Amino acid sequence: MAKDLDVSSLTDWRLSTISLLRGDALAKWASDMTRNTPIETMPRKFGAVAAVLDTGEAVLIDKGDAGMAIRASAAIPGSMQPVESTRGLLVDGGISSLVPVRFARAMGAEVVVGVDIYCNSPARSGSTFLTTMAKVGRTQTCLIGGAEIAEADVLIAPSVGITDIKSAAQREEAILAGYRAAKSAMPAVLDHINSRANAKSTAALSGQPSRACDEPKVL
Repeated sequence: MAKDLDVSSLTDWRLSTISLLRGDALAKWASDMTRNTPIETMPRKFGAVAAVLDTGEAVLIDKGDAGMAIRASAAIPGSMQPVESTRGLLVDGGISSLVPVRFARAMGAEVVVGVDIYCNSPARSGSTFLTTMAKVGRTQTCLIGGAEIAEADVLIAPSVGITDIKSAAQREEAILAGYRAAKSAMPAVLDHINSRANAKSTAALSGQPSRACDEPKVL
């Protein structure tokens, strides 16, 4: 999907003091890809994480339209228009919960595999105003998210350096970096799953009440 995606089709630019992008194109693409299936009726649990702009509170969106949920979760302040909700304006959840381990556990996951493509990637070089602001934002985000990231059972953190989102070659490199990092982490993932399954089997044999025969849930 990433190889064939025309990134320019998702960039609905506009001249505004609010943001550079509206976000409608991204929302429509996500809704089309999910065939307008409401999040709560999807065959597998799904949730998108956004943050309330005024308070920084992390919000789990696990109901409603997937397109609007993803749009809110991707609304980087200044880049994409915030999404209105009953909680207030919603923006990219990464400002409060970069790798939402706690929400994954709240949704029922027993083994959480976190994926971080931000903090372990190369920092921007240079000292221009925009580069400096980007470095400051990265430092703050990674420091805030560090404690929650550490709670993941396994962390996959490839080094992904993309300077041109339209570059097919850079997208290919990013996909390969993610594949290699995930492959390297698989032994640890399987160890956690097997350990959890063994613990449930032991509980079942000892007569302890629990979902002893269930397969471990992984998110």
